[in-house]
Amino acid sequence: MVVQNVADLLNREGLTPPDLEFLRPNERQYTALLMQPSGPIFANTQRIGPADQVLAATKGRKFLELARARHAHLAVTPEYFLPWSTLRDAITSGITPAADALWVLGSESITQDGLEQFKRNVADHCLVLHEPWEDLTPDRSLLDPAVLLFQATRPDQSTQLVALVQFKTYPSRDDTFFEEALLRRGTQIYKFSGKTGHLSAATIICSDAFAIEPIVGDLNYQSTIIHIQLNPNPTHSVYRKYRTTTFGTDAKATNCHIVCLNWAHLVEEVGDQGPPKPWNNIAASTWYCPKDECSSKDGTVTVNHQLGLYYTYMKEHRHALRFHYDEAVFELLAPKLLRLTSAIMANHNGPSMVDRRVWDAAVQDWISGSVPVPDGSAAYVAANPEAHAALTHVLAANDPLAIERVLALSAGDISGQETWYSLHSIDSCTIEQDEVVRRMSVVQDALGNDFRYRRISAITEIHHEIANQTQWPPQVAGLDQHSTVQWSFAERNFNVHTSTGTPTLIVYLDDTHPPDKVETKTDMLYELLRKAGGQNHKRLCIIRRHHGQLQFVQIPALTRFDEANLDLTEITAVHPLDTQEPDNG
Repeated sequence: MVVQNVADLLNREGLTPPDLEFLRPNERQYTALLMQPSGPIFANTQRIGPADQVLAATKGRKFLELARARHAHLAVTPEYFLPWSTLRDAITSGITPAADALWVLGSESITQDGLEQFKRNVADHCLVLHEPWEDLTPDRSLLDPAVLLFQATRPDQSTQLVALVQFKTYPSRDDTFFEEALLRRGTQIYKFSGKTGHLSAATIICSDAFAIEPIVGDLNYQSTIIHIQLNPNPTHSVYRKYRTTTFGTDAKATNCHIVCLNWAHLVEEVGDQGPPKPWNNIAASTWYCPKDECSSKDGTVTVNHQLGLYYTYMKEHRHALRFHYDEAVFELLAPKLLRLTSAIMANHNGPSMVDRRVWDAAVQDWISGSVPVPDGSAAYVAANPEAHAALTHVLAANDPLAIERVLALSAGDISGQETWYSLHSIDSCTIEQDEVVRRMSVVQDALGNDFRYRRISAITEIHHEIANQTQWPPQVAGLDQHSTVQWSFAERNFNVHTSTGTPTLIVYLDDTHPPDKVETKTDMLYELLRKAGGQNHKRLCIIRRHHGQLQFVQIPALTRFDEANLDLTEITAVHPLDTQEPDNG
């Protein structure tokens, strides 16, 4: 596998490479259009691609028309999707990229003879380039192509449409090594460079990721890596190894966007015979951004969330924006990685979703979908009536980020810093190298459900005690069955309001907390409220269970001298320990 500069390739043809908008280091955002199609797929020794070629052709044609109409500067379809007949008809009818645009079109498999026929069919409209056949081993038949479609410039300044066909270089892994037995491997990865030389872009095809390690350093600096896939396990460590390397290298040397585009979830595979094979896969299409090139502010995150683009922060100090798993066409505006412009116009917000289109079978077109996009959280919570009852007031606020915050706070799983509520600091909004999304307000698969169950268990315990406990420690006087779980930014360190509106913090620590951890969290939570100040800074109660019995955790900082006998009395205990005394507040 080698990196081939597109400029060098075109120069041999007497052509100048395109001046692509998304590689211009200025303040202008560019439009990206990404298609995430649904299955089923078809796979046999003759063809890999959509099972319903007629429907795929229609969807693909409408996508290309949309890319042209929306002046998409970057348009992408995933591996093995676009029928060659659709691409042929689009080229011959003028549905092609503008001079500043690149279309990366993952296309269904093709043979050498099939590609030669395609070249003849479009010869009057398009120059088709690819690496020499003699450089490819002849003992396999099927090519897995990405067609890089763009406008080059002739010496007379007229444009020349170019279809640069890149072949997958390494086969995917499956139980029968099906693709390995068929794949005719390419050897080249094509790299586009911006006119100023500051920015670049390259495409890799699915399991190219297995072999890209030696050249990844040539692709991940000031660049956009477009990773198209048809992948049942897109977050597997082998497929994401190049990301592990990139994210584990000095961020100044790996300042890049990585755009992973897969098919939609729940793909089924059909062949010549037998029933469909369900993959039960996630989609995991994701746009990865550098640490300083994506906003975690509520305003940006919430707008994207409503349209099906979900924020997470990686422990590798990058941002990962996960797309909704259903079939859709996503339209985004994205700022450049580098902007040689006034600092005041430097946009560090990252990609923003403009529209999410779904296929309308009646009109045979991609139309704007409903807003907000169902994120799965309502169904998940509804399946747990106790959690739903506990979160009634939080859910009514229609703020998905409030759910993450109130649940983290209720479980005591926060940093303790004044800005603990920042999304990149909340554990449910962070992802490990396994890239499992554990957010409570985004439930697209079951991979994070163990975490989610532990998290909602804390809030259901709190809600249960509010409804049933009649004696509370004096510092949280006023709690009764009419108190409710709530969260707001104005009172961000509290999770419960009494019936008179007094904010209170009640935390439930489950039995996974050893004594030293209980003590540490107790001190941390008390300090959080103390530093924030205000008349309610002592309204803290920490509860847990021991052998099924409710316990109020001692909070040493809330001890006081009883004026009657000057002895130390822990005021988190219900007074008195044996008989009832008046509540002193």
